[in-house]
Parts: sequence; structure tokens; C-alpha cells
Amino acid sequence: MSENLQEQACWLLLTYESSLTTRVINEIVVTWCQQLGRTLQEFFAVDSQVWSDTCHLSAPIMEKLEQARAKLVGQAFLVEQLNHDHIHLLTLLDDNYPRLLKSSLKHDQAPPVLFYAGDLCILERQTIAIIGSRKAGEESLAFTRAVSSYLAEQGANVISGNARGVDRTAYEGATSTEGCTTVVLPHGVRKLSGVQWRALLAKIETGKVLLLSQFHPDAQWVVSRAMERNKVVTGLAQIVIVAESDVQGGTWAGATGALRQNRPLYVRDTASSSALPGNKALIELGGHPLPWPTEQLADVLSPLIQKSATLHQVKDDEPSRPDQLSLFVGSGE
Repeated sequence: MSENLQEQACWLLLTYESSLTTRVINEIVVTWCQQLGRTLQEFFAVDSQVWSDTCHLSAPIMEKLEQARAKLVGQAFLVEQLNHDHIHLLTLLDDNYPRLLKSSLKHDQAPPVLFYAGDLCILERQTIAIIGSRKAGEESLAFTRAVSSYLAEQGANVISGNARGVDRTAYEGATSTEGCTTVVLPHGVRKLSGVQWRALLAKIETGKVLLLSQFHPDAQWVVSRAMERNKVVTGLAQIVIVAESDVQGGTWAGATGALRQNRPLYVRDTASSSALPGNKALIELGGHPLPWPTEQLADVLSPLIQKSATLHQVKDDEPSRPDQLSLFVGSGE
């Protein structure tokens, strides 16, 4: 097994087998890997006294790490399986870990590990997320299909969360063109059905679809994971579009979370405000209305695309900040 795969196994060990919070995991990574310049292989090779001396870990945390250390062989086997299936791993310290995501999430939210299949260069495009209800009405789905197709045709990377309703329609709209899309899973990559995986793989192999998951490859779908996934969907985007939202639930949490991430939020607006109370409430909170239906989709979406392009250019022009992770430690968030 190569050194790189062994190191990846240690990342899985720390992230998924230690039962530690994301905040603690990221603080260990910053202290041990970034500040001390040491690998996680070395971390799991030393005794607990070194953990205490260097990372100032408490006894309960070190006990969890000791228990995790015994599972290294299983994680090494998993890494080999994933590598065989062309599923790759990104860590928080990798140069190609999405900068937008790292800058938008707090230290207790940024996933230490991302699994992916496809071309990461898709994330270098303008990226616009489309979110909405799993039970969206036909009008919302028609809006989603038209908007996602148009954005993909204009060269944007359309990002969605792989749920029924708006998410699935955004994917279908984007892939109906020659454009690109990113799918962020609310569960592990190995929990896709065979039919789902084959359908995605056909698109991945054309270089048009990027598949991402922050969860253990065998993690089941649960509500809490879907909510965590929403932060990644909006964190990866320059702009977020809401097709349909209630005044509570996953889409509402994702949309209000996008506002807290300082993402420009665009919300489908209809003549009848009572038809979509969640959309109306989001507009009142600062979302920009997108009138629908419209005969001139280009007129409605052109300003949005221009804003996305400007934000994309600003982010590209910012100097790289290799020390950014150090802000996670002791930030008090």
C-alpha cells in the first residue's frame, strides 16, 4: 500500500472512527499537520503522552483516539476499495480543497474529508446552487428545469443536493445541455443504488458531472446529514437560487444559512405571494426576487450571471492563504 493511501486511511480513522467533533478534528489537523508539519501516520504511531504534550488533548479525547487506532487495518482496506472504484479523497490540507467552502464554513463545520468522483476543475467555474423542496410543485420544478438548463448553457456549474424534487430536477436540467453540474450527496458515496451509480458514472466519465460527499462512504441518509450537506451546497456556490421553500425545514435552513454565509440569495417570486409563503419570507429577509413565469429568462438571469462572474473573479484575485486553517484554532466560534 502506497504512503499516500496509508495517510488517507489515517484521515478516515481520525474523521470517521474517532467519534470526535469536527471542531476537535480540525484543531488536531491544524496543530499536528499544519503547525508541526507532521503526518497523521505519525500521529497514530506515537503514544498518548505525545498527543497530550503537542495537541493538549484531554483524557476522554485521547481515549477515543486509542479506540480508533485499533481500526486502522479496516480503513486501509476501505481506501483501497475506493481507489479501485475511482472514488478519490480530498483533505482539508489539500491545495485543491474548495477555497470557497473553506472560507465560508466555521471551524466546526468544514468537512475534514471530501470524497469525490469526477473532474474537480468543474468547481473552478462560476458555481450557482439551486435549492428547493423535495415536494415542490410543478411550477417550481418548471422554474428549476428552465433555470438550470440556461445556467449550464451559459457555462455555470449548477450545484444541487441529490434529493427528490428541486435537486433532481436541477441535475436533469443541467445535464440536458453540454454544461456542468456538481452533485453533493446527503449520504455516503457507496449508498447510491447500482442504478443511480451507473447513471451518474456515465455523466462523470464525460467530464460534465462532479460527485461529492462529506460523509463516510457507507453512511446512510438521515435528516441531520441532509442538513449538514446543505451547508456544503451553499458554501460551494457564489450565488444561491431558491425555487420553493416553506417557512421551516431543510430548504429554509439552507437558504437562511446561505444568507449567513453572505451568499447573494435569489428567490422565485410569483404574482401570488400567498402561494409561496417561504419564498416571500426569504425575500423579506434580503433575498432578491426572480419573477416567474417570464417570457424573457435571459433578461431575468443575465444580471445574476454577471454578479456570479464578478464574485468568481474577486475570489480568484484574492491571494492564497495557506495559514487560513490556523484561524480555526481558538477562534471562539
